[in-house]
Amino acid sequence: MIREAYRMSAVLCVALLAAMPGMAQKKVLDHSVYDTWKSLSNIEITNDGKYSVAIVKEQEGDDYLLIRNLKSQKELMLPRGYTYTITPDQKYVVAQIKAPYAVTRQAKIKKTADEKLPKDSLAIISLDKFTLSKIPNVKSYKLGKDYSDYIAYTLDDTIKVKDKKDVKAYSLIFRNLYSAKEDTIKHATEYVFSRNGKSLATILKPNAKDTVNKAGVLFINLSTLDQRTVSTGKTTYKNVALSESGSKLTFLATADSIKKEIKDYGLFYFDATLDSAMLMADKSTSGMPDKWSVSENYSPVFSKDEKRLLLGTAPVKLPKDTTIPDFEKAQLDLWHWQEPQIQPMQLIQLEKKNKQTYLSYIDLNNNKFYQLATEDIPEVNISGENNGKYALGVSDLKYEIEQQWDLWAGSRNDIWLFDLENNTKKQIRTGLEGRIYFSPQGNYLLWYTPQDKKYYAYSAKTGQEVCLTNSLDVNFWDEKTDTPIQPYPYGPAAWMENDAAVLVYDRYDIWKLDPDGVKKPENLTKGIGREKKTVLRYIKTDPESRFIKPDEKLLLSAFDETSKEAGFYEWNKSKAVPLIMGKYTYTTPIKAKDKDVYCFTKSNFNTSPDLYVTTDLWKTDAKLSDINPQMKEYNWGTAELMSWTMFDGKTTQGIVYKPEDFDPAKKYPVMIYFYEQHTDNLYQYFPPAPSRSIINIPFYCSRGYIVFTPDIVYTTGHPGESAYNAIVSGAQKLAENPWVDKDNMAIQGQSWGGYQTAYLITRTNMFKAAGAGAPVSNMFSAYGGIRWDTGMSRQFQYEQTQSRIGATMWEAPELYKENSPVFFADKVQTPLLIMHNDKDGAVPWYQGIEYFMALRRLQKPVWMLQYNNEAHNLKERRNTKDLSIRLQQFFDHYLKGAPMPVWMKTGVPATEKGRNYGLDME
Repeated sequence: MIREAYRMSAVLCVALLAAMPGMAQKKVLDHSVYDTWKSLSNIEITNDGKYSVAIVKEQEGDDYLLIRNLKSQKELMLPRGYTYTITPDQKYVVAQIKAPYAVTRQAKIKKTADEKLPKDSLAIISLDKFTLSKIPNVKSYKLGKDYSDYIAYTLDDTIKVKDKKDVKAYSLIFRNLYSAKEDTIKHATEYVFSRNGKSLATILKPNAKDTVNKAGVLFINLSTLDQRTVSTGKTTYKNVALSESGSKLTFLATADSIKKEIKDYGLFYFDATLDSAMLMADKSTSGMPDKWSVSENYSPVFSKDEKRLLLGTAPVKLPKDTTIPDFEKAQLDLWHWQEPQIQPMQLIQLEKKNKQTYLSYIDLNNNKFYQLATEDIPEVNISGENNGKYALGVSDLKYEIEQQWDLWAGSRNDIWLFDLENNTKKQIRTGLEGRIYFSPQGNYLLWYTPQDKKYYAYSAKTGQEVCLTNSLDVNFWDEKTDTPIQPYPYGPAAWMENDAAVLVYDRYDIWKLDPDGVKKPENLTKGIGREKKTVLRYIKTDPESRFIKPDEKLLLSAFDETSKEAGFYEWNKSKAVPLIMGKYTYTTPIKAKDKDVYCFTKSNFNTSPDLYVTTDLWKTDAKLSDINPQMKEYNWGTAELMSWTMFDGKTTQGIVYKPEDFDPAKKYPVMIYFYEQHTDNLYQYFPPAPSRSIINIPFYCSRGYIVFTPDIVYTTGHPGESAYNAIVSGAQKLAENPWVDKDNMAIQGQSWGGYQTAYLITRTNMFKAAGAGAPVSNMFSAYGGIRWDTGMSRQFQYEQTQSRIGATMWEAPELYKENSPVFFADKVQTPLLIMHNDKDGAVPWYQGIEYFMALRRLQKPVWMLQYNNEAHNLKERRNTKDLSIRLQQFFDHYLKGAPMPVWMKTGVPATEKGRNYGLDME
């Protein structure tokens, strides 16, 4: 009794203290917290499951490498480690270390030349002893994938090259990890290990001062340390590659001058039977198309069985006309109505087109050259890791012009099957829509057709085509598609061993299909997926596996569409068994290769993503990190689902985020953010971070706002009205709560959300303020615009995808007007903050200008932030910080009565640009 009385007294004291002003109150988030808020990346686990390794990243500052002994819990933190490799024998971690952020920043302030900026270092860490060796001034490092006696690295000791076309060279060191013995090779431009790590090849650059190391290609047998110069005397060498066993080597070389615009490259080959590398292909090779040659833009590669050498070829380009100086040449882009691609798209893809290569190969049994891809069939892939009998040829050239306005037409292809044993090919399909897949061994082709929404398989051996899902009354296409386009399929999951079956997804379940169509389709997850509205998906726990073995247990991710909980199931021969489901978001687990040990992160809205490990398939798990302990000091928030009936009588949902110190007796201002659908992210974590375009939810919760994110249900032809139907009805439903300050509600969105914001304020005055990032305001002018990031016409977007009009501008002009906010600008009474940047590659910048100018002409309160040389979403961190401050100032003024800053009150004239940012209060 005494002990219980003492406990109750202590609880009462804590409660009283917490209630006292200034006592036990948490801090609110502000703009100073962003930089050091951390996240996890590059998570790995050793094959034996003994160690976890990860990078802990700061938003702005110094990352670090975190290694944990999972048995002893001993931990090693390597400051500024930002990339790493676990050696194949699992005994070492090799990591690259950046110079301190503050040091590099100071050097940039002093305008230090790039070659004199602080250099990286290399760390070699013993996992057994947690000791490390450091090597300064390292540019890069590599090691073999299957064998790890040696590591190679380059020193950052290069000097500036006079000719920009000339490649830089470095000192290359190869080092024995156990003895620490090193050997140095000067003037290396490229280097590569064989997969088994027993051979190293490097390209050496000519250097007049070095009489020992000759320019050429050096081959090193790391078992014997024998070094052989297999080629010398050429001007340029590049694209060196080794076979997996390390016994075969290939590279490109030319004797042409560095200054020659169009160089003639040859493909060279070396193995132990040769004294030096031999020329295997050039422009005069038998079988090479006329006026074609070996392309420098394709890195040659050996097939896995080392019987083929794959290379790229291309037509020889004509050199530029130098008889007329550039300043006398006309400069223009010519647009032609019958070109497959419009000029902006051609210009975006110009570099890619100039580097277009066509696959060919050399049969190393007889050294014969075979050209596979052509200008008519530009894409060819060989089956079975390039070992297979068959190759797949794909061409969409006939359908390119339709691609400009029809996304499905853009994926139409003519299909050929190559028989490499008989050196023949045949066309097997014309105008096939959708993506086509090779089975791992190349025995079958798999595809989905949108017209009948079914899967088909084609036998390469028999030429027989079979519909695999004809007998099933199941939707293998996206059931939630709400745009006027043929829905895409959920896609295949994996193939079984020996191409015995293929696994494909419907909305919830995983189906096993016989590619010959003989065995009945089998629902592997029957009784769980669709019945429980739980989405199940296969997790590939071995990154290098190409198929599923018959007796293999499968790890499945799971997402409950009703509760929004996530977790994992295990499928074992005949059924799927739940392992864990919870109110968290889980990352894809990383499995130890030889043990059932998994590392993963889990988080939800108020739990920072940390690293966890499970050794018993989630019966228990252990937390391995605490990367954001400061989070406990701040007022955060909670997330909960809300459902309501929209104006059209249908129901929808949204997420309501409340401050952690929520008091139902108080009234809170409301920020409403939207795009399309949000509720599947009920348990998503949002770190405090400067805004690239939208509000940061925990930031506003922490500062005493309710944040609401409604799901929008769309009707084709009426996207604006659909947004009104969902968002305004949701806002009204939310406002029924006594703790909502219905007179102080605001809306904010970016891109599609920005458009919907711009539209909503023409339909309602219930919002005190609005923020629209990159909004389309005039669907007529936007329809004819260009998405400058891709060079694509914007027409498809309105006819078929996100804008959801479902018709051309001339077919339904009334819909384009109905959904264009600029035509109803006179209805706007809500103060609006627009952000639209002058290098926006998604939504034309003039869309923001049109709306701003209309509202300005009408003398409506409107501001526009135009960040210079910035994209659709901000990229420069300095600008994201600025936007975050302005968003807060704008909404705090209108919803909380905070003073108006100078930039809102009087603006910032161009004469003060860069000197005065107007962030101060008058």
